[in-house]
Amino acid sequence: MSEPSVRNFSDWLAHLDALVEAAEAGPVDPVIVDYLRTTRERVVVLRERMAEDQRLAPRHETNGEARLVVHGQALSVRIRDRSAGGFGLLAGEPVDSGTYARLDIDGEQAGAIHEGLVSHCQVEGDRYRVGFEVVSSLPIG
Repeated sequence: MSEPSVRNFSDWLAHLDALVEAAEAGPVDPVIVDYLRTTRERVVVLRERMAEDQRLAPRHETNGEARLVVHGQALSVRIRDRSAGGFGLLAGEPVDSGTYARLDIDGEQAGAIHEGLVSHCQVEGDRYRVGFEVVSSLPIG
């Protein structure tokens, strides 16, 4: 049985809402269900911001040390900036886009452990600029 095609943005939202509802009713991990909900909210805001030629969330410059834990191995990173949706990091080695990771922050910015996805990784001089999109945060301390 095929689903009707998406004719407009409202149809797309209705399909996504149905997917979230089906995921909630099934054996899908709640973290993934939350990610689907967050994705819906971000796309709505992104659509509005794109019309205004703005970013999804304002970026704030910051400076700090952290560890990006990928496949159980910690990679030292420097935090360059932060937004409501994630972090801009500087790493000494590349990390594949789409990789699920944990960000452990040191010093004054400590207060939560963040889990999320590496959204991009680009060469910047002799380092790598890593975008980290937060999926969930666990307060600590």
